[in-house]
Amino acid sequence: MRLDLSFLLSAALVASASAFGVIKAGDKISPSTLHSGFPPAFVNIAEYTAKKNVIVVGLPELSPPPDPSTQVPGYLEGQDNLKAAGIDEVIIYCVNDGAVMNAWAEDQGIEGSMLSFMGDPAGEFTKACGMEMTHPGPPSVGIIGRCKRWAMHVVDGVVKYVAISEAENDPAGDDNPEATLCPSVLKAISN
Repeated sequence: MRLDLSFLLSAALVASASAFGVIKAGDKISPSTLHSGFPPAFVNIAEYTAKKNVIVVGLPELSPPPDPSTQVPGYLEGQDNLKAAGIDEVIIYCVNDGAVMNAWAEDQGIEGSMLSFMGDPAGEFTKACGMEMTHPGPPSVGIIGRCKRWAMHVVDGVVKYVAISEAENDPAGDDNPEATLCPSVLKAISN
């Protein structure tokens, strides 16, 4: 009988990545598992991004306030420019399960686009990247374990650029998501 202990390696990688802080340019992307669709396909994000040029966007909630039309629709509208910049795919994820992300993908009309939605139900990837929202404000209202609003550019599994939208009194980046919106990310990776 063969015992699968891969979950131990994954937990160790999450613990060690968190110990080193926030992911940064030059780091390799964590081999964490994200969920795609329902029933979920388990996606090792490090393997998935190998030999690809992608943008990964983490959102603290499905419809980010104050205007849900800025984050996902901005990437949909920017597809031609993203493709011209050599981007293969934009991966949008939340600390949520694949079924919820799949329903949100349908709601946002991403079918046939270069966007894909994935879930990080246990926050494994979020923690490995050092992007768990730890500000005391969200837990005080029952929001626990969410990821920060952030984006990164990954080429062949290596992080090239990271942006986080947050402020002391705005840990979710709701008031100013600018740094993680398509135009800002595109401008940063084009320089």
